[in-house]
Amino acid sequence: MPRAAPLARARAQTCAPRSLCGAATSASTRGARAAPSSRRADVAPVARRRRASFATRATSDDAEVADEEPANWKYAYLYDGACPVCQTLKSALEGTGRGEGKVWYVDISDPAYDAKKHQGVTFAEAMETIHVLKRDKSEPLRGLPAIEALFAEVGMGWAVKLATMPAISLAASVLYKLISSNRLKIGGAMGAGVMALGRVGMEMRGEKASCAEGDECRGIADMEVDEDARGAEEETSFESVYAEGPRAILGAYASGGIVSAAIVNVRTGELESELITAPLDEGALLDINAVGSALRSLTKELKWQGSVSVALPGVWHADEKLGGTSVYAAMETLNPFEGRREREETEELLRNAVGLDVTVVTGAEAHGYGHQDLWGDAARRVKIGQTLDSDDPDNAMSGLTGVVTAGHEAVHVALFRDGVLRTNADFREADLAISWIEPEWANAKPPADDCEDEEEWKAWATRMAVHLAKVENCRCARGGLERWVVSGSAARNFDKWSHLVPKLSVVQAGKAAAPLIIGGSNSLEGVRGAAAGGSFRFRYMADIRRVRSAIGKEVGRSPQLVSAIQLRELFEKFGGDINDDAIDLDAFVRMVAAMGVRLPEDEVRELVCDIDVQCESSVTFDQFETWYKSVIGTEVAQVLHTEAAVDQVLEEEMGTGRAVVLQVGFTSCMPCKKFLPYFEQSARDNREKCRYVRIYGNENASTIHLARDRLAVKSTPTFFVFKDGVVTHMHSGSNTEKFDDAIAEQVGVLPIGTYEAKWNPPVPTEATTV
Repeated sequence: MPRAAPLARARAQTCAPRSLCGAATSASTRGARAAPSSRRADVAPVARRRRASFATRATSDDAEVADEEPANWKYAYLYDGACPVCQTLKSALEGTGRGEGKVWYVDISDPAYDAKKHQGVTFAEAMETIHVLKRDKSEPLRGLPAIEALFAEVGMGWAVKLATMPAISLAASVLYKLISSNRLKIGGAMGAGVMALGRVGMEMRGEKASCAEGDECRGIADMEVDEDARGAEEETSFESVYAEGPRAILGAYASGGIVSAAIVNVRTGELESELITAPLDEGALLDINAVGSALRSLTKELKWQGSVSVALPGVWHADEKLGGTSVYAAMETLNPFEGRREREETEELLRNAVGLDVTVVTGAEAHGYGHQDLWGDAARRVKIGQTLDSDDPDNAMSGLTGVVTAGHEAVHVALFRDGVLRTNADFREADLAISWIEPEWANAKPPADDCEDEEEWKAWATRMAVHLAKVENCRCARGGLERWVVSGSAARNFDKWSHLVPKLSVVQAGKAAAPLIIGGSNSLEGVRGAAAGGSFRFRYMADIRRVRSAIGKEVGRSPQLVSAIQLRELFEKFGGDINDDAIDLDAFVRMVAAMGVRLPEDEVRELVCDIDVQCESSVTFDQFETWYKSVIGTEVAQVLHTEAAVDQVLEEEMGTGRAVVLQVGFTSCMPCKKFLPYFEQSARDNREKCRYVRIYGNENASTIHLARDRLAVKSTPTFFVFKDGVVTHMHSGSNTEKFDDAIAEQVGVLPIGTYEAKWNPPVPTEATTV
């Protein structure tokens, strides 16, 4: 996707912004950001992905050495390794030499940090106040008791005693704040002593020990990005061709208590890294924070800063709360519109947890994508109807194909038509999630691989037959399945039970099930399939944003402000062939083409699936309006995760008269976090005149490039206002009055020049005396 040409490119900086907001760092750094209201160069395949030089700390990744657990530690100090101020304090404690082997320094900013292994202390809790854990696992020490125990252990108990002297304590606290906000630099023993004294003094007086006491984070540190780690998108224009999507994707597959991942070239299907794994605790497949933590760990190990696509078992959603615990249900049981919303919410949660652009597919979908031959010339997308010939006996995905994965706990199904996923598949009639685990199947568990008992295999085959027949009776599958592709663990012993299913299904459902063929059973197919499905989803969503933009331009308004009346008028231009409220699918495709948006054939069919949820080969206005609202979204100040997404917003607002307000922050910037509610309220108040979006300038390679190289951000938060893609205003700091004046001037409430006169007055020159 191209960058909006009018957005001026700043000269490349040798240093990039870096937050110093230590103890008050946002929980988003650890993947615990609040739930939503929510990369690039060609290289040859290699056995091991070349290490990126994206530095999140003062030292390079290659130079980093994890703090190893001492054999006989007494105290574990939970510190923020991403905060230079916290690093200074840690160095002061280590420098005494008195605590060696007795103090274990645990970096809570490390993606591998696991609260379960540290007495349940979460990242967010550790950032609120200092935590010191005791080896006997008794109650953790917090605040001043933690400081007293820790400092005494390393021979700095004097700092606690001196801090009781008001004058010394106050002076040290002031210096601490100046060092924390990077307004004063003190090194060596003096700096360490001041840090220790100041930290104790603030704790004793009950002050928040934040590393960002002002209204902005001023720190500057190098953040270099290896271009190979960005998974390039092709540079294409909005007007001429459809989106290409990322060239390479990190594909991940969650199954059997582990998450497997590798970097996949989605043009060829070749792996560009080794296949690596991260373990999950029992039951953690239904814990989105655990999966997010595993993905963070995998992306860090592979030094990956591009797009991620993860296959989850069924793509769960929190169905309800029982006793404070989420009960999860498979997404296949939902209405397709609800399923789409749940998938998008899951994706946004994982984006926030991983800090990269993430898309989600189900395990069954991943095996479907992995089973077919997707790899090769990208132009295959416009020829898909020709390449997937239903008369070709070697083509396992032509026609309507079902893909099934099953274990004792769950069965998951995905439907494809000619290789394109049917996202509108509605399995509520099959009641898969509930009926699969009914008591009647207690004795029909999947037998062990070495089982030779035919009765056990027959019981398992009966269970499969019942549920495949249920799916085939669903509305979305009544056109007749060509075949079932059995994948995952169910495929391992395919020959022992598959021949029984057609016979049993006649007894259970009155008709034979579609023929069964064997799919892939290993995680490699799941990883490659997740990457392939993610590739389609990334480019499809990019093109849908182009459709959204085209609709806005057609009616002459920002896409977010298009009214139901304007949508109706657009719809009726192409209506009348069925009735006043519906058009056939060909007319709908003509409507999209008439607005100048070119879509490849597989995306056209996916778009039709998204809208025609009843599989009636027509589109009603209600369906069209519901679909449009879903692609617009409801966030008042949307978080964007790539510079391409920012460019898309600028493109959509070109010529609408509506300004774009962009906030650039850091994941660990306390002033940014404090300002967010005000920013969101301003977005609500100025919705008609401005569109508000925000990015984290240190989140990933794409946002680093945008913040550092294109916008030349030096501190956060920094605010930009764009009109028709051109920057018309910029300022830094979380001063609310300053922000209000800037917006008021940009929307015409205040005269041009008011802001400059008030906030940047000219410095008076000294009068010349005679």
